[in-house]
Amino acid sequence: MQGNSKYSLSVGFNGKVSDLKKIIEVDKYIDSVYSGGVRGIVAGGRPQYASSLKELNECVSLAHENNIKYEIALNSPCGIPPRSEKEWWINQDTYLTNLEKIGVDRIIASHPFLISEVKKKTSMEVVASTICEITERRMAVYYENIGADIIIPSMNVNFNMKKLIEMKSGLKYAKLRIMLNESCLGDCPWRRFHHSNYAHSDNEMDYHLQCRSRLIHDSALLLSNNCIRPEDMKDYFGICDNFKIVGRLVEADLLCDRVVAYQEQVYAGNYVFLSDIELAKHVIIPNKKLDGLHNTKINCKKNCDECNYCNKLYQSIAE
Repeated sequence: MQGNSKYSLSVGFNGKVSDLKKIIEVDKYIDSVYSGGVRGIVAGGRPQYASSLKELNECVSLAHENNIKYEIALNSPCGIPPRSEKEWWINQDTYLTNLEKIGVDRIIASHPFLISEVKKKTSMEVVASTICEITERRMAVYYENIGADIIIPSMNVNFNMKKLIEMKSGLKYAKLRIMLNESCLGDCPWRRFHHSNYAHSDNEMDYHLQCRSRLIHDSALLLSNNCIRPEDMKDYFGICDNFKIVGRLVEADLLCDRVVAYQEQVYAGNYVFLSDIELAKHVIIPNKKLDGLHNTKINCKKNCDECNYCNKLYQSIAE
C-alpha cells in the first residue's frame, strides 16, 4: 500500500495477471486484492475461478512484490459437508495448506466450519464474508469467536451507522471491512438464493435478470440500494479503515476507474457505473447531484412507500 491514508482498499478482480498489473498501476491505498480459488473445490461468491494453484501463485507473487496482500474467496454458503465426511475435510485441509504454501494471506469464508478449519490448520487470516449477512453486534462477536480476523457486515446495514458502531465496539480484535459498491437491490429478496446458486452453477443469468429488469423499469431503486459514494467514505473512518470494492466480473480498465474514484474520494461521472457497468449503459444518474443522499439514507426507516424521497430525487436529476 502506497502513501499515508486513513483507509485502505480490498479490490476484487478476475484473477488474471494482466489485470492485476493494471490494478497495481493505479494503486495508492490498496491493502489487498482477492479472487476466486481453484475451480471445482469450494465455490466463491462469483463464478470466477483459477484453473490451477500455479495460476494463483503467479498472482500472489506479483501482489507480494508490490506490498499487496492476497485473499481467496471460498465463501460458498452451502456445499460444505458435515464434519463426519472426513475424506472431504482431509482433502480440504490439503487445499488450504497448499494455498498457504503459495503465499495466500487470507481466506474469505462464510461457512463457520470452514472459518474454524482455516484457523485450526493454517496461519492465514480469515475474512467473514458479507454472505454471512452479519447485521447485529452479537453476530459479529459470534464470528470473531469462531475465528474471523476481519468482518464484512451485511450490505443492508451499510447506512445504519448505529449498528456499525455497535459492531465495532463489541469486537476485541477483529476489524470491520465495509463493502462499497455492491449492485444488489437494498434488502434484495433474491440475494441469498443467488449466492446458493453460485455454489452449484456458474449460470446466474436468471438472478441478474430479476434485478436488472426491476432497476431498468424503476431506476429510483438505484438510489435506495447500498452503494456508498466515494465522497461519503469519510463518514465511515471512525468505524473502519478498510473498504471492499467489488469487481471480479468487471473488465480491468473499468475496474481501475472505480478504484481511482474511491481512492480520490470524488467521482464526477455516472453513479450507476460504480456498482453496475452494464446497467450504466441504460441509466444515467450524475453522481455530483447526490450530495445530500447519504445523510438521508443514514436516517432512513426503509418505508419507501411512505417516504418517496429517492423516487422524487431520481425524477429531478436523472438524465
